Amino acid sequence: MLETSVASSDASDGTRSPAASRYRLAQMRAAGWVRAVHGQWRQIANIGLLVAGFGLGQGAIFIVQTVLVAAGEYELLAAFGTHYSFAILGIVLVDAGASTTLARAVARLPSGREASGEVWRTFCETSAIRIAVALIVGAAAAVYVLWLSSDEFSRWYVGLALPGLLLWAVNGVGLLDGLRLSGISGITGSAAYLVTAVGLALAAHRSAAAAGAILGGAFSMGYLATLVAQWTTLARKGWYPRFHRVTRAGLTRALTDGCALSFQILPGQVNMRVQLVLSTVYLGAETTALFVYAKQIVTASTQMVGFVLRVEFPSLVEKLSAAGKQSLGSMLGAQRMALYCAAMFAVSVTVVAGIAAQVPDFGLHRAAIVIAGFAPTIFTMSLLLMMMQALAATGAYGLAAGALAIGSAAGMLASYLLVSMLGVYAFVAGEVVLNLVGLYVGYRYLRR
Repeated sequence: MLETSVASSDASDGTRSPAASRYRLAQMRAAGWVRAVHGQWRQIANIGLLVAGFGLGQGAIFIVQTVLVAAGEYELLAAFGTHYSFAILGIVLVDAGASTTLARAVARLPSGREASGEVWRTFCETSAIRIAVALIVGAAAAVYVLWLSSDEFSRWYVGLALPGLLLWAVNGVGLLDGLRLSGISGITGSAAYLVTAVGLALAAHRSAAAAGAILGGAFSMGYLATLVAQWTTLARKGWYPRFHRVTRAGLTRALTDGCALSFQILPGQVNMRVQLVLSTVYLGAETTALFVYAKQIVTASTQMVGFVLRVEFPSLVEKLSAAGKQSLGSMLGAQRMALYCAAMFAVSVTVVAGIAAQVPDFGLHRAAIVIAGFAPTIFTMSLLLMMMQALAATGAYGLAAGALAIGSAAGMLASYLLVSMLGVYAFVAGEVVLNLVGLYVGYRYLRR
C-alpha cells in the first residue's frame, strides 16, 4: 500500500511511467490530428461555399446574358455591362479595404472570445470612412448624370443604384471572414447578383428609361438583401452591432489602410473600365456586348483559380520563407495546383469556343469567336495573380501594387493604340501586355 501511494505521488509530481507517457503522447497526437482534419474540412467547406455562391450569383447573370446574346439584345447588354461594371467598381471603392482590415481585427481575438469593444470601434471607424467614400462616389455619379449625360438609361440606373452603394458602407464581409465564415460571406453575397440577374431578365424589350430603372433598383435591392443575410448570420453567432465613439487616430489608420489596400485592386479595375469606354466609343454596342460576355468567362475562370490560390497561400509563405532567395521556379512550384488549373481552364475554354465558332448557324457563333480570342488571357492573368500572391507572401505589398499599376498603364496604352487596327482583339493584346509587364516587375524583385 505504501509503495502504491509513493508511486501515485511520484506520478502526480510529473514522474510518469513509460506506458503513461506514451499514452499521453498518443492522445496529444490524436488531438492534433483531429484539429488538423477539422481545419482542413472547414477550409474545404468554405471553398465549396465560395464556389457555390459564385456559381449561384454570377452564374445566374451569365445565363441571362447568354439568352440575351442569342436573342440579339446587344443595346441592353452593352448599357448594362458598362453601368454594372462601374457600379461594381463603386462597391470596391466603398469597401475601402475593410474586408481585410476587419477580418484581421476579428481573427486576432483569442479563440472563442466574443467581439470586443475594440473590434466594434474599428468597425465604426472603418464604416465612417466607407460612408464618406460612398458619398463622394455618389456625388460624382450624380454630377455626371445630371449635367454631363442625357442618356435616360444612365439617369435612372445611377439614381436608383446609389442607395446600394451607401448600404454597402456597413457590410459585414470582414467580420464573417475573420470568424472563418468566408463561405457564408460568399453565399450571402450571391443574393446581390441573383437580384440583378432577375432585373436583367425583366429589363429585356423595355425602353431605355424603364430598363435603367429596373436594373438600378435591382442593384440596390440586391445589396440590401445581402446585408440582411450577413447581419442575420452574425446575430446568430452572437455578434450584435455596437456603436463606439470614433477617434482621430482610428479614422486616420482606417483611411491609410483603406488607401493602401484599394490601390492594389484599382489598377486592374480601371483597366477594364477604360477598355469598356474604348469599346463603346470605337466599336459600338454589339461588339461591346460580345466583349463583356467574353470577359465574364475569363473573369469566372480566373476567379476559380483565385480560390485555389487562397488555399495555397499559407504553404506558399512557408516555402518561400524556407527557400531564402526566391525565384520564378520556386514561386510556380509552390503554386502548382493553381498553375494546372489555369492551364486547364485556358485550354478548355479555347477548345469549346473554337468548336462553337465552327458552327455558323449556332446562335452564339460570333460570341464564340470573341471568347476563343480571349481564352489565352486566362493563363497569363492567372500567372500574374500567382506572382502577386508570391509578392504578398514575402511582404512586398507596395511592390505588388506598383507592378499592377505599371502593367495596367502599359495595357491601357496598348489597347488605345491598337483598337482602331485590331478592334476588340486590341483588348486581348492589352491584357497580355498588362500581365507580362506585371510579371516582369515581380520577377525582377524575386531575383534580388
